[in-house]
Amino acid sequence: LLKASRKLNGTYSIKEGVRIICDEAFYYCSSLRSLVLPDSVTSIGDGTFGDCYSLCSIVIPDGITSIGNYAFADCRSLTDIVIPDSATSIGESAFDGCESLKSIVIPDGVTRIGKCAFCDCSSLRSVVIPDSVTSIGESTFAFCNFPNDLKQELISRFGEKIFG
Repeated sequence: LLKASRKLNGTYSIKEGVRIICDEAFYYCSSLRSLVLPDSVTSIGDGTFGDCYSLCSIVIPDGITSIGNYAFADCRSLTDIVIPDSATSIGESAFDGCESLKSIVIPDGVTRIGKCAFCDCSSLRSVVIPDSVTSIGESTFAFCNFPNDLKQELISRFGEKIFG
């Protein structure tokens, strides 16, 4: 999928058979509220859903292996997201500015989380990161308001660099 109309609003379903959603394909579709991705999708490009301010619901299919840089940046209404077990990497600033995101569970297959991946997710209170994660970027959780015990646990595992 190369490019969607910026005028999309409400719910949109991508056709079955689409494998790759290109960089910035839905960028600034600010009235898009919900999106259905078919199981055929394997890659979400850089900035794909950036600035989709109204996007509150999306189901990422099991075939996804990577979530690109800035893929969901500034999706301010996104409250929760399930990253499928097939994912191996989460790009730089992938969820930066998702201020309504409350919790995230990183699946066991993920080995790399890019810098600022969850930066400025001010509602984020719960994070589960498996032992499979061997690389986590600086400021990954900058400006997040974690409970103190969770923050201390993450600092002991990954160092203070993840909070900026």
